Amino acid sequence: MKQIINLLLSFAPWIAFLVLAGHSILRLDIAVIVAAILVVVMAITGLHRGAVLWAGYLFFSAAIIFVVVLENMWFISHLGILANGTLFSSAFLGMMIGKPFTEDYARVETPKEIWETAEFVRACYTTTSVWSLVFLLNLASSIISFYDHRISGWCFTVFNYSMLVGGVAYTSIYTKYLHRRRAKKTEPEIGK
Repeated sequence: MKQIINLLLSFAPWIAFLVLAGHSILRLDIAVIVAAILVVVMAITGLHRGAVLWAGYLFFSAAIIFVVVLENMWFISHLGILANGTLFSSAFLGMMIGKPFTEDYARVETPKEIWETAEFVRACYTTTSVWSLVFLLNLASSIISFYDHRISGWCFTVFNYSMLVGGVAYTSIYTKYLHRRRAKKTEPEIGK
């Protein structure tokens, strides 16, 4: 349960942005400002780290400029694409440079002696790959939603939330599996 809470906390600015943004410029301004403040506060407190932190800095800084200050309608109308694109790019590029974003969070709950093992590194790449897929599917959904108005907008919202919940569920289940497997390896054999 603690891991799910930590994972949700790592996405708190993005979740706050999703929940608070409405169908008015005022609501959008409030959502952007609250999310930007959360990114900074979470960075200072250490709750936010790595690629997700930098993606938050990048996206919400740009959003402050283009949404709150300039009220740029192109940026506003493409927010879903830009947000999902930023998350996907940060997760994918992090893997490409050898720094999967889940590693920063996994180190908090994993003993230091395991950090350099092949199993730990593989697990971080696996979970980051799943999150990259989630972000990519949400990006594709945002693009389709923007250009194809035949499908109701709530369908895309349900899809995007389902993908995020699926990512959280997968990460939780996979991490519990890895903890059980590690515990079995370290159990002393009875009778020897």
